[in-house]
Amino acid sequence: MSSVTHLQDNLQDRNTKSLYIVIALAFLFFILILRLVYLQVIQADINISLSRENSMRLRVIIPPRGCIYDRNGEMLSRNRPAYSLCVLPSQLKKKKDVIARLCMIVDSTGAPAFDSTELAAAIKKAFIRRFDATRLKEDISFDLISIVEEHAMELPGIFVAAESRREYPLGPGAFHVLGYMGEIPEENFDTLKKQGYNYGDLIGKSGIERQYEAVMRGTCGREYIEVDAHGKNLGPLPDVPRIEPIPGNSLYLTLDARLQRKAAEAFPDSLKGAVVALDPRNGEVLVMLSGPSVDPNIFSMAGSIRSKNWNAVATDTALPLNNRATCGTYSPGSTFKLVSALAGLESGQLTGSSRMPASCRGSFKFGNRLAHCWLERGHGSLDLISAIQQSCNVYFYQVGLRVGDVVINKYAAMLGLGSLTGIDLPMEKEGWISGEAAYNEKFKARHWVWSKGQVLDLAIGQAQVVTPLQLALMVGGLGNGKALYRPYLVKEERSRDGIVVKQYYPKLRDTLNFKPSTIEALHTAMLRVLEPGGTGGRAAVKDIPVGGKTGSAQNPQGEKTHALFIACAPIDNPAIAIAVVVENAGHGGSVAAPIAGAVLRCFFSETEEGKAIAEKYRPVAGIAAPVKNRMEQSIDEE
Repeated sequence: MSSVTHLQDNLQDRNTKSLYIVIALAFLFFILILRLVYLQVIQADINISLSRENSMRLRVIIPPRGCIYDRNGEMLSRNRPAYSLCVLPSQLKKKKDVIARLCMIVDSTGAPAFDSTELAAAIKKAFIRRFDATRLKEDISFDLISIVEEHAMELPGIFVAAESRREYPLGPGAFHVLGYMGEIPEENFDTLKKQGYNYGDLIGKSGIERQYEAVMRGTCGREYIEVDAHGKNLGPLPDVPRIEPIPGNSLYLTLDARLQRKAAEAFPDSLKGAVVALDPRNGEVLVMLSGPSVDPNIFSMAGSIRSKNWNAVATDTALPLNNRATCGTYSPGSTFKLVSALAGLESGQLTGSSRMPASCRGSFKFGNRLAHCWLERGHGSLDLISAIQQSCNVYFYQVGLRVGDVVINKYAAMLGLGSLTGIDLPMEKEGWISGEAAYNEKFKARHWVWSKGQVLDLAIGQAQVVTPLQLALMVGGLGNGKALYRPYLVKEERSRDGIVVKQYYPKLRDTLNFKPSTIEALHTAMLRVLEPGGTGGRAAVKDIPVGGKTGSAQNPQGEKTHALFIACAPIDNPAIAIAVVVENAGHGGSVAAPIAGAVLRCFFSETEEGKAIAEKYRPVAGIAAPVKNRMEQSIDEE
């Protein structure tokens, strides 16, 4: 009996436990059913949307970058189509398999298209930004594009992106003024992302490309494309509106490509220095060349080639990346004698016929110092005009003592020396003008104090540092004698349709209004510099009255002096002012003047404005002396 009761109790316990299990399972199934109803019915729309998003990819459409043209419409910077192989890490499946498959691809010569080590490193780096596309290989061939597209299902997360590359038809001849493009640095991306940039975008790195980046870049467009489970592009989604990109505006510069080419031809890349020419009537920059230069097209090449070239450029001791036209600082040398003469004439302490108490006998004694002239035998007694023509140091030592540093520097500043010109480029140096106050302030820490004898060096341009751009601005101001304009490079912005969006106008920097007698004396002297017996005959232009001044500036880094030459023409109403500086080259008359002459002759023979001006000065046949005679008879000095 007891055994029967025990069996009944066990059976009852089992039935109770089974019931509990059934109830628990039923409850679980009930929860699952409720969850399914919630997901499939209540949240159906949301989940369908999320599912769709998993099959969509946002594609940023980079707008066409604006081009750059010269003043006559010649293209200086343009776009060419290109393709890059990219990876989207968030969609990359089986990374090792993808790398292995990519490394199996060979180019037309049978060589592997990818290096496995480099590819693995690039993909590893890309995972830092999982949801941003990263370039693996730039400027790829159509053969490689075809292979990748054909094997898209085996390469999830790998895709081909269409883009454009920058081309510069003038090559090294306009590198420093136009600049170049480069990929956004990793450290700057987070900041630039707020401005609408995307990872891997190209941005202007220097020159006009950098200064007017916002103008030429345009606004990115956006569209959603459908992709399959392997990440293959199935085309845009028809019911999602596409946001069209807004192309960047093009720029029309003040530069003249013909003059720029002529300057590059006359200034070989083996030289270091700069050539700057501008229109003193409005400040338009006609030529800006710096040497040695760099071919900006190397920055648009494929990554490996670009890196190799970049390393060579970055380690070049000649510093080819430096724009010596705006950032090179040099002593003005004897070109500054025009400023000393201007100060004396405007202050009433000199006239064109003024002679100094001491004749030039090759040197000048002041206190315990014996200051030399470039001509050892001396120039004898000279008036101001002849002293400028023959660039006599002894004469201008005495001008410095008579006029003083304060007055001389007043006119140096008025002509734009020792201060930023305000040109529309991202970098510029201001230089420095010496004088008692400036010198004592600069060398206060060294306890150096200005002495009166230092005005001798100041008067002949050996105590200051200025840029070639400032020298061009200065000689233009001396030429017109009325006004000084801020140099500028961009004349117009135009839309992709050619509509003028914005124009840039001349800006007056300073009013000069020099006395007519001052201008007459300076112009006469500057003309004689290019006549027989002068120092700048190699810059002469047939039938055109060119006024100029040569110079040789002290060079702390070498035995040879820097060669300088400045000029403007026609001297009575200049349409072009030019400054040439050649480092470690010797005399300005023999080295710098011929370069300036080549540009000036090109201006008056090949540009429409120059030819129109030349026509007014063309004399009756047989009256004018040949230019060749003036060039042969010029003396080989500074």
